[in-house]
Amino acid sequence: MVIQRKQSLFLLIAAILMGIYAFMPLLMNSRGESFFGGMSFEGMNGVVFILNCLVALLAFITIFKFKSLRFQKKLCVINIILIIASMTTLCGVALMQEDCDLIGSLTYYNVLPIVAIVLLLLAHKGISHDQKLLKGSSRIR
Repeated sequence: MVIQRKQSLFLLIAAILMGIYAFMPLLMNSRGESFFGGMSFEGMNGVVFILNCLVALLAFITIFKFKSLRFQKKLCVINIILIIASMTTLCGVALMQEDCDLIGSLTYYNVLPIVAIVLLLLAHKGISHDQKLLKGSSRIR
């Protein structure tokens, strides 16, 4: 297991952040009550919860696929796409509420997926760097 690679640490932090994000309230109404997020499985709430848990699990699994760098890069891109899908669904749900403005209803936990995307991009860059190193070392022999 190669945890000392910096991209493995980026992936681990992204997995932890998305795991936390899956269980937090994501939208508030005008009275300050949470109406979307957490572990509720009603309608789109369940879809977003499962999607966020899937992202966290996939980011964690990506750490241990270090023997196949090409597959690891693909998993990073899939994770980023799933996070964007989750955030898009969340914004769609917020816009469908009748007494809800988008900016006022988001909680501060909604920064976590953005940080996770940045970490996944950094991990992708690190994996690309490892690929270049491996190609360069095989060329020298």
